Amino acid sequence: MTVFLVTAILFSIDARYHTFDEVAYELDSIAQQYPAITHLDTIGYTTTDSLPIFALKISDNAHVDEDEPAILYVACHHAEEILGIEICMYMIDDLLMRQAQDSLVRHWIDNREIWFVPLLNADGHGVVMTGIDTIWRKNKRDNNNNGIFDIDFDGVDLNRNYNFHWTTGGSGDPSSEYYRGAATFSENETRALRDLSVAHNFAFCITYHSARTGLGEVIYFPWNAAGYFPPDYFFIREIADTLSKLIINDQGNAHYLALPGAGYDGRTRNWMYGVLNIFTYCVEVSTTTIQPGWMVDDICERNRVGAYYLLERTEQGGITGCIYDSLTGEPISAEIIVHDYYDATLPARKSDAQYGRFLRMLAAGDYDIEVRKPGYATKYISDINVSDTVLTEFDIQLSQMEYTLPVSAGNQLSLAPNPASNVIRISTDQQSFSSLKVFDCTGRFVKQFNYPTIQQSNYVVWDCTDEKNRKIAQGIYYVVGESGENLVTRKVVFVK
Repeated sequence: MTVFLVTAILFSIDARYHTFDEVAYELDSIAQQYPAITHLDTIGYTTTDSLPIFALKISDNAHVDEDEPAILYVACHHAEEILGIEICMYMIDDLLMRQAQDSLVRHWIDNREIWFVPLLNADGHGVVMTGIDTIWRKNKRDNNNNGIFDIDFDGVDLNRNYNFHWTTGGSGDPSSEYYRGAATFSENETRALRDLSVAHNFAFCITYHSARTGLGEVIYFPWNAAGYFPPDYFFIREIADTLSKLIINDQGNAHYLALPGAGYDGRTRNWMYGVLNIFTYCVEVSTTTIQPGWMVDDICERNRVGAYYLLERTEQGGITGCIYDSLTGEPISAEIIVHDYYDATLPARKSDAQYGRFLRMLAAGDYDIEVRKPGYATKYISDINVSDTVLTEFDIQLSQMEYTLPVSAGNQLSLAPNPASNVIRISTDQQSFSSLKVFDCTGRFVKQFNYPTIQQSNYVVWDCTDEKNRKIAQGIYYVVGESGENLVTRKVVFVK
C-alpha cells in the first residue's frame, strides 16, 4: 500500500469526471457489448501502483491487425488534465452508438483502426481525483526511494520522458513539475505508449492536454526549434490549421489556434513525429485543466469534430501503396524519401514490415520519391501527382542487388583522388569494361556509366552525383567495373 505525505486541502472533483474505476468498468462493458468491433487491451501497468493502462481499438475485425490506416487518441499524460479523458470516453461512446445508423461512422470503423488510450497516467490521476493535490501533473515515481509519496519531490513528467532530444527539455530536478526522469522511457507509462505506437504504424495521433498556465484552446504541432522546422512542416501545418478551425472555443465566438511547438525535445508529439513519422498534435483543451461538470459534454462535443477530421484526412492528399520484393512477392520494409521533404538527421521513414504499406500525407502537387533498402536497387519515381481529395495509390517492386561488392585485386581500375571532395577520375586499363557502376556502403545503387562512354577514352570523370544528378552524401562508395562475368571493385571515400 502506498503511504501519502499530504499537506494539501482536500477538494472535491465534480462527479461528471471519470474515476479510474469508472473508466475500467465502462471500457470492459463496451468490449463485452461490442465484441466484434472493439478490442480492449492492457498495454502495461503504471510505474508505482501497477494499475492497468488500457487501450481500446475500434474497427471491424477488431481483434486482427489489418492493412488499414491507424489513428491514436491519448489522454492524461499530466494527471490534472482530466478533460482529455472525457473527450476520449465521449468519442468511444459516440462512435459505437452511431455506427449502426451513420454510414460515415460505419465507413470509418470498416476502413480504419481507431485506438484510444484514455487514461495513461492512472497513478497521478488518482492523486487529483481524491483531492490530495488537484494541480498534480506527474506520475508517482518514488524519486528518493523512501516508500512515501512526497508531493514536493516525487513523480516524473511523462510528457518529458520520451527519447528525442531528451536533455533539451524538461528539468533534471526531481522536485520540478517538469522533471524528465532519470532516463528516457524510465516510466512504465511512456514505455507502454512507445510499444503501442511502434507496433501499429499510426498515421495520426492527438494527445489531449489542458493548460493550467500558458495558452489554452491551442493545437501545437512539431516544431519550431530556433528556425529549424521538420521536413513535413508544410503538410503538418496545413492539417493543423484545418483541425483547429473545426474546434469552436468555449466562448463560441472563435476557434482553436494552431501553433508550432517551441523547440524539439522529449515531448510526445516530437518523439512520435521525429522518430516514428506520426503526424502528432497536442490539443490544449479549453482554458484551464478542470472545468465545472456542466461544461464537460459541450467541450467534448466541440472537440470530437476536429478529432474525426483526422479519420477523413487519411483518405485525402497523400500517397500510399505497398512495397514488395520483385522476386518473392513478399512485402518489405523500405525507406520512402519524398524529395525536397527529407531530413537525413531523422530516422528513416519506412513502410511497415507486415504489409509493406506506406502512407505519406502530402498536399496537392507533383512529387519525386526515392525508395531504398540495403541489398536492393534503389527505385526512383518522378512526377507523382497528388490531389487534395483522394490518395494517390501505387505499389512498388524492389529488385535485389545483382552483385556483391568485395574489394578485388588487379590493376584495371583506379580512382583519383582518394579521398575525394569534388570529382573523381575513374581510370580503366585498355578500355576493358562495358559498364562502371557505383554503389554506396550499404549496396545501394548510385550511378552507372555505360559503353560507349567508357570506350571514348580510358577514363570517366564522375562529378559525385547520383542518377538524379544530386550530390552524394559523405561516406564510402564502391566503383564496380564489369566485363562479361568478371567484376573489379575499388573503394573510394567521399568527404565534403
